[in-house]
Amino acid sequence: MGVRKTYLRSLWLIVFSFVAIASSAQDYATRTVNGAEYYVYYVEPGNTLFAISKIFSVSVEALVDANEGADKGLDIGREILVPIQSINKKEAKKKEVKVEGDQLLHTVQKKETLFSISKVYGVSVNDLTELNPHASEKLATGVILRVPAVKSSTVKEIYLEPARNDSFVVHQVQVGETLFSLSKQYGLTQDSLVAVNPSLELGAKNGQYIVIPAYTTEFVEQKVVQERERLRSDMNIPSGKSEKYKIALMLPFELEANDSIENALMRGENLFILTEIALEYYRGTILALDSLQKLGSNIDLHVYEIGDDIVATGETLKLPEIKEMDMIIGPMHKASLALVSDMAIREQIYLVSPNSFANEVFEDNPYLLRASTSRETMLRYLANFVAINHTGDNVLMLNSEFPKEWPMRREFVKNYNLAASTFSNAYSDSLRSITKELFDSENEKGRIYEFLRKDTTNIIIVPSNDLAFVSEMMTKIAIIDDEYPIQVYGLDKWINYENIEVDYKNKLNLRIVVPSYVDYEEKNTIEFLKEYREYYGMEPSSFGYGFKAYDLMLFFGKALLAEGLAFPLEFSTLKLDGTAGSYRFGKSTTGKEFENKQSYILEYKDFEIRKIN
Repeated sequence: MGVRKTYLRSLWLIVFSFVAIASSAQDYATRTVNGAEYYVYYVEPGNTLFAISKIFSVSVEALVDANEGADKGLDIGREILVPIQSINKKEAKKKEVKVEGDQLLHTVQKKETLFSISKVYGVSVNDLTELNPHASEKLATGVILRVPAVKSSTVKEIYLEPARNDSFVVHQVQVGETLFSLSKQYGLTQDSLVAVNPSLELGAKNGQYIVIPAYTTEFVEQKVVQERERLRSDMNIPSGKSEKYKIALMLPFELEANDSIENALMRGENLFILTEIALEYYRGTILALDSLQKLGSNIDLHVYEIGDDIVATGETLKLPEIKEMDMIIGPMHKASLALVSDMAIREQIYLVSPNSFANEVFEDNPYLLRASTSRETMLRYLANFVAINHTGDNVLMLNSEFPKEWPMRREFVKNYNLAASTFSNAYSDSLRSITKELFDSENEKGRIYEFLRKDTTNIIIVPSNDLAFVSEMMTKIAIIDDEYPIQVYGLDKWINYENIEVDYKNKLNLRIVVPSYVDYEEKNTIEFLKEYREYYGMEPSSFGYGFKAYDLMLFFGKALLAEGLAFPLEFSTLKLDGTAGSYRFGKSTTGKEFENKQSYILEYKDFEIRKIN
């Protein structure tokens, strides 16, 4: 159908529900488990365990007993079994309750008042009047009263937590698609779609992005099957497994730049930097192969010297054995990678790129797997993170105005506004942009104060990697009056910017988005370091390539062992928590290639750096 879908993970979707659900027991399927009868209910956005208990006139404790793990929180689409024998039939008969997201719809019965209803639900009369401003103490029978399902003094706080969601689909509307056709395509009501996407009230527009909630496990599984079929049509993916897999490792050892690597290492001399990186990558790869061999994997590794000389690269690609490879890792130079990529497409060989280059290198190769999260994906992740976690804050974007950074700003703005249409911000419907000039004025303070607030945190996003601009602006932001709470978000390269004052990073609780991060307190990292020291008698270099090489070879080695060369079809289930971060591959949204979708938010606090996601 030509529809582009992006799966976004680790996001909270707390929105109003879609369709009021009748409390009548006849509306729900029944199931017998170990001789006991249950109604089957599927959790929708905004639902709480407390709300579900009120729908069925059953205690929260009975629901917890019947559904393992329910007391830890609800997931959207989860199946909840409601024990029929635990239903308070007398209570169910005399009241009618429906649910609409994070609110209960209570139909007023004879002689009920605001006070009596507040006692039933454990909320205050003020809570009821806030949601029902036209209600009076004396209520007419049959009136529908809204009751907050996230408040109650009668149950534990965890039972009032709205259902969360770890997966939803973003759909780009295509020519000819309508609200009706979209509702049929995804098995949802039109009201459901409008509730999450208010703009759809005016109709679906070509090119518009809308959120499609993934209600049930079946829904997600259906999308996985569709993705597999699409991959099969795009790629000639072989089935079955082999006893041995051939992998080529192409690294810039730059042998001509070093008289003798062995002698230089023995004398403790510095090597050419690319040689150091290549050796570091090779060492990490060997350690991973050793671990894979213990798991029963049989990989035949071929190592090639590939630098930035495309003529030499072309000669290497003429070697007959290259076409027999199942996978190639490298090279690390852009020009050589482009050359190898062309060959990989012709020969249908998986190509793993350790580095992140511009999209034009990747966009036409469905066999290419980029190990480093792309800048576009990181910006999308950052935009969603900010929109979701700062709905009550004053969010601003500081514009560098450098033409080369326009694409980054556009990407961030587009995705922030998309996310904010669902997770609405208290102060603005769209991202507000400010410029450097606002900090510079003839008066002492400048006009920046016109955009800041004292009653909430001012979130300033700086989607720039220009060192001079970033350094200057961090200094200007840091001297803003303390009565204006400020937190700054930046990009991945900031982690290496030493000329930004450490005091400023900590004062502003700087957060940056990065594709990977070596956390020396993580168990996997500690074990890797121990093994590396024992094997090589030295520490990994500060470049971090040893960690990444180990992770990548381990990830793809395990993928080949488990799934054979058809492993891309199972990317939805393949994941590795490595030494430099996690690896979770999926289709790129900008080209045909696959990429690692993992991103991290790092925070500077108390003069330490910590991961917060």
